[in-house]
Amino acid sequence: MKQLLRVSLFYMSLLLFCSQVAIASGSAPITVEVEGYGSIVGGRKDTARESALRNAFRQAIEQVVGVMVQSKTVVQNSELLNDKVLSKSAGFIKTYSVLSEVFEADACRLKVRTTVSAVRLEKSLDDAGLLSKKLDKPRIAIIMTEQNIGNDTPSNTLGNGTVNAGISESVINDYFAKKGYNLVDRDTLVALARRSGFSPASVNESDSETALQIASSGGAEVVVVGQAVAKAGSGVLSGTNMRASQATVSAKVVDADTAQLIASCSASSNAVHVNPTAGGADALRKASRELAENMNKQLVAKWGKKVSGTRTARLTIDGVVFSDIAGLREMLQNRVNCIEETFERGYRDGTLSLDVEITGKAREMADEIAAANMNGYRFNVLSFSGNTVKVKMDKVH
Repeated sequence: MKQLLRVSLFYMSLLLFCSQVAIASGSAPITVEVEGYGSIVGGRKDTARESALRNAFRQAIEQVVGVMVQSKTVVQNSELLNDKVLSKSAGFIKTYSVLSEVFEADACRLKVRTTVSAVRLEKSLDDAGLLSKKLDKPRIAIIMTEQNIGNDTPSNTLGNGTVNAGISESVINDYFAKKGYNLVDRDTLVALARRSGFSPASVNESDSETALQIASSGGAEVVVVGQAVAKAGSGVLSGTNMRASQATVSAKVVDADTAQLIASCSASSNAVHVNPTAGGADALRKASRELAENMNKQLVAKWGKKVSGTRTARLTIDGVVFSDIAGLREMLQNRVNCIEETFERGYRDGTLSLDVEITGKAREMADEIAAANMNGYRFNVLSFSGNTVKVKMDKVH
């Protein structure tokens, strides 16, 4: 029954986009059939044919983007798509064949079968900031400690209540903002740190637990936490008064809901300057830029799999009798369409914690569970977020 429903939904989606789409995997090429149109001006049929072919390529990309990204997102970002994606439509076409060609009095019409490179298109969508939109634009908080040359200890701007970020944090923020990520405002994080009563001595931004607590309070679903350190080299460069500096930046990306590690990377860079502190700042900027690029690649790869396949969410169920656990897990996998598999993570005082592999969003899972029943029990959704759902089992009287 579950498989039949999925097949039905699949064919419905094909009809919805008015195309025959063959998707073998998340990164496999996608084939569509489209019709292109070109006007004949000054009797130039060759020019009209080229225009019709370009029009067909554009329509093919529009259809594939519609499959890869929610249609609402496509409409809301039409100008962005025109500038960064559709204007380069021919570059995403791997192969094409003209199925029919008709010249009318004033136009040329071509029916074309095109194969689109999903990999190249996915990268372009990411550059246009649309990949994160496919995941409902998770809010990201960036929290970094930093120690430049001349400072005895790492700066703790969040704990000190300073709104201005350090060099490394600023570089990563700017890079992510240009990529279209949804960033939590630093003013919000500082205000939360103050309101929560954290002191400069107690807040350690490299401490994931503290960072997660502060960021989650600010509505962040993803937290980037790390540290940046610059050190001076030994002596001056031969024949000059220039001094070498080296910076190392490391960070990890953590799911604020589940504390699951999403990505982890580090980068190092060198700089030379007559002033060691200025040299350290230059090295920090270079290393932070490299780290941001590497981090973005990991996020694209990780989130790309979520979009095209399954994702892990945390499901907590209150009111569970121990003897019902096996039956409950079986029911979830068989009756909740978006759940593929469940993994036990603990049971205490009637509360069962599960990691679940889902094909949709946490909200969709919550809706399906709320509508399910098992042996006279119903489920009431207590809360949900980007990656967690909490429900309670109640016996139906």
